[in-house]
Amino acid sequence: MGALVTDFDRVIPRRGTGALKWDGAAARFGEEVLPMWVADMDFAAPEAVQAVLAERVAHPIYGYPWGGTAALAAGANWMERRHGWRPDPAHMLLVSGVVPGLFAAVRAFTETGDGIIVMPPIYPPFLSAVREQGRELLMAPLQRDRNGRYEMDWERLEALLPRARMLLLCSPHNPSGRVWGRAELQHLGELARRQGVLVVSDEIHADLAYAEYPHTPFPSLFPDSLLLSSAGKSFNIAGIGGAFAVLADDRQRHRYAAELRRSQIHEINLFAPIAMAAAWERGGAWQEGLRTYLAANAHHLGQRLAAELPALGYRVPEFGYLAWLDLRALGLDDGAIAQRLRHAGLGLNPGPDFGPAGAGFVRLNFGAPRIVLDEGIDRLCRACG
Repeated sequence: MGALVTDFDRVIPRRGTGALKWDGAAARFGEEVLPMWVADMDFAAPEAVQAVLAERVAHPIYGYPWGGTAALAAGANWMERRHGWRPDPAHMLLVSGVVPGLFAAVRAFTETGDGIIVMPPIYPPFLSAVREQGRELLMAPLQRDRNGRYEMDWERLEALLPRARMLLLCSPHNPSGRVWGRAELQHLGELARRQGVLVVSDEIHADLAYAEYPHTPFPSLFPDSLLLSSAGKSFNIAGIGGAFAVLADDRQRHRYAAELRRSQIHEINLFAPIAMAAAWERGGAWQEGLRTYLAANAHHLGQRLAAELPALGYRVPEFGYLAWLDLRALGLDDGAIAQRLRHAGLGLNPGPDFGPAGAGFVRLNFGAPRIVLDEGIDRLCRACG
């Protein structure tokens, strides 16, 4: 599979580096475990990113940064190469992170008490962005077929949209593993437009869509929507921070930019634009190798689970490195599942974190060298066997 795969097979110790995934695991799970929870990967960042950061660190003054427009242009060019759609850099804004940008969108375009639609099971900040800011949480849970594939509940969405001001879309969808098809997004956008509902699309995992599941940027279909994304997941540089928003409508963009300034999240740190630009401009081959490796890991996980834990529900995801595992066949509540996992020395995200629809599920991060993944599967088998 080539030299790039050999790089991804390399185990790099992370304990003692201040890594949330590793050093924060004991505090979260009550004891030291093999952490396969928070969504960052155990792979070295692209060499181009390492090199440009080392060069900047070598300069001994780390004052306030200026600029960032070059990074936005690099991001626009990357989206054109990767997804066949190029946003106008003049329509792009720097944001400190996708989650702060999500919270800011809620503040900028809705008022206290307004309804906001989410589709659980869903990335937890979608829930908190609504609840913690005094908006009404309108849930349209995804529907799961007997093969474990999730679909949007069109009937529920049509019932809720007249009560909503905003819809928060996770595309691709974390944790279900879906890459929404173009026709699905087209239909969703038409329903939202009919009711005057703003769609805010978190597309941070988009670059990790597997080859057979092409990602469609939502604003390529509906330019009046708001897109949030970053190089953080795609190139494993989430700890550096930095993200961008795309909003084509001038009035809406000025309104959003004003909220970013009020919230003081309109600037990013010294290193983020340098790292993002290097990733987008020179990290393409690395990223292709990463997606190949992740897809192989996803299928390897499926093969082992089918052979060793056939009662456990798992559908190979369509992107990235997050597996959504159905443990309901164990007949245990979520507390008992968590206890078994702790005893087996495995740290996973509990399903209820993603909303009520996550009861009986866990999320496993397989973005790690194959030998680490196999150790995690061994521990999962001990917990569930």
